[in-house]
Amino acid sequence: MLNTLHLKTFIAVVDRGNYSAAAEHLHMSQPTVSQHIRALEAELEGARLFRRVGQQMRLTHAGEELVDIAREMLALAQRAEENIRTLRGQVSGHILIGCSASSGERLLPSLLTAFRSHFPAISLAVTLAPADLLVEWLANQQVQLLLIEEQQRRRGWETHLLGSERIVLIAPRGHQLLQQEQVPPGTLRGMPLILPRSGSPLRRAAEEWLRRRGVGAADLQIALETDGTEMALHAVRSGMGMAFIPQTRVPRGRELGVVDLAGLHLQQEWYAIRARERGAPRAVQELFAFLGSREARTLLAKEGLKPPTEA
Repeated sequence: MLNTLHLKTFIAVVDRGNYSAAAEHLHMSQPTVSQHIRALEAELEGARLFRRVGQQMRLTHAGEELVDIAREMLALAQRAEENIRTLRGQVSGHILIGCSASSGERLLPSLLTAFRSHFPAISLAVTLAPADLLVEWLANQQVQLLLIEEQQRRRGWETHLLGSERIVLIAPRGHQLLQQEQVPPGTLRGMPLILPRSGSPLRRAAEEWLRRRGVGAADLQIALETDGTEMALHAVRSGMGMAFIPQTRVPRGRELGVVDLAGLHLQQEWYAIRARERGAPRAVQELFAFLGSREARTLLAKEGLKPPTEA
């Protein structure tokens, strides 16, 4: 019978790429991680699970055969523990949440605090990453729920539209465009811009909006790429360029201003997404239901998001 602790260590090495990162994640020493992997290999009649490539541990053929089964076994073990606790009247468990950098630090704290007030026995872990990587993680069961700014239409996935917010173009105090009304989009040709990284939902939306108005990607002078709104704000303050950000994030004061860009009607939407599966952990079901609740909409409205009925 395979030891679940050894399987958990194995998956940590797979997900983090090497023994030292897995040890840090599991709050173990690196020799303990190595010991667990050797013990698991012994349980599998000496099959080697990893091979070293530089500083990374790569799966062998045997390791590739084991990884999906190990995830399923750990999920079943966790589900069994949660079901027993549920019988005692307590919903518990551990939820892995993935979200984009632009949403994590702003939207999640109040939501998760309110959720844990209802379910204090549920622990939470949040990972920040680009949306495309998060989608891959959800598909591979490396996270259990996503908070991202783009809908995903996949069979077997369930989605809540949490709300939306208007996108504006901001510039530093004294910028020439702040003195003009109804600035034509073509004016942005050759002007330094601070944009989200290539391929991100907001970047694609902004480039598509500009393209339809005759401003192609080759016309843009990109001074900085960042998915972090705070970094974009600091870069605009320093005079590096202008940035597209949610209107709710424009700080009060006179350091920055909103450019009156003619015809700008960009919206950023936020979605909660999970894989719909039979026997999904109760904790994940409860969190997903909470994110679609009236209480969650009220909290998001305080952050400036329009609820779905107004989006």
